[in-house]
Amino acid sequence: MRFQSEKDETVSIIEKNAVNEREAIFLAVLFIVCAALLVYMLQLTLIPILTASRIFISFGLGGFLIAFLLRKRLHIDVLDGLYYNVFGVAPICMVGILAINMADTETYTETYKVTAHELHGDHYEFELANGAYADFWRIRTILIETRPARSAYIEYTFSDGLLGYKVLRETRLF
Repeated sequence: MRFQSEKDETVSIIEKNAVNEREAIFLAVLFIVCAALLVYMLQLTLIPILTASRIFISFGLGGFLIAFLLRKRLHIDVLDGLYYNVFGVAPICMVGILAINMADTETYTETYKVTAHELHGDHYEFELANGAYADFWRIRTILIETRPARSAYIEYTFSDGLLGYKVLRETRLF
């Protein structure tokens, strides 16, 4: 009786899986880094979340379409093209778009009267006069430690981004 096979294919399968695991780990790390950068940049950029989501999805679908059409030349499966674009290409492109928008331009200030505030955990969310920035709760939320006891006005320092979206540079309560 022979227990040895003529051709041992376990090594090539393990090596192939190891490469896929390395790619998956790289994509996961890349996605986490890009997600952290996106959260930070979206806090400072006055872009509606729906618009940002549309841009993200457009990059993901556009990259997937290219990967789908060139899948034989790139030697990738359809599912791999989806993973690469959702977890790699789309987040990188979105971070790039927001980074380009954040390029410095001339700053200007806007001052608003605080009409109401509401405590949410360790943050205050302000309501501004005339409903200013009602859609952008991200810039109307201030940590408790940074809020003066009786602040009646809030002053925002903005700059216009290269792509047309305002970028918050500084917030001051007085």
